[in-house]
Amino acid sequence: MTSLEIFEMQARLCQAMSHAARLQIVHLLRDGPRRVGDLALAAGLSQASISRHLAALRNNGVVIAKRQGQHVVYHLANPRIVDICDLMREVLAEQATHQSEIARALDERT
Repeated sequence: MTSLEIFEMQARLCQAMSHAARLQIVHLLRDGPRRVGDLALAAGLSQASISRHLAALRNNGVVIAKRQGQHVVYHLANPRIVDICDLMREVLAEQATHQSEIARALDERT
C-alpha cells in the first residue's frame, strides 16, 4: 500500500467521522454494543437518523453490525477509534483554553 493510498483511507475515515451525531454514536459505543433504538434514545435522535449515520460508519469500517435474534447490534470495529476521538477532544480543549487566554489578554489591554 502506498503512502497516498493511506492518506486517501485516512481522508475517508475523517469524512465518515465529520458529523457530530456520528461522533456521538462512537462515544456511546465505547461502553459496548448497542441496538439502534438504544442509540437513538441515548442520542436524542430518531431511529432513522441513527440508522443513516450507522450506515456511513459501517461503510467506512468504523462500526460492525451483528444480528442478535430480531435485533441488529452495533459495536466498534476497532476500540482504538475512541482513543483518537478522546485525543481530538483534548486538542480542542487546549485550543479553547488558548483562545480564552488570548481573549483575556486582549481585554486586559483595553
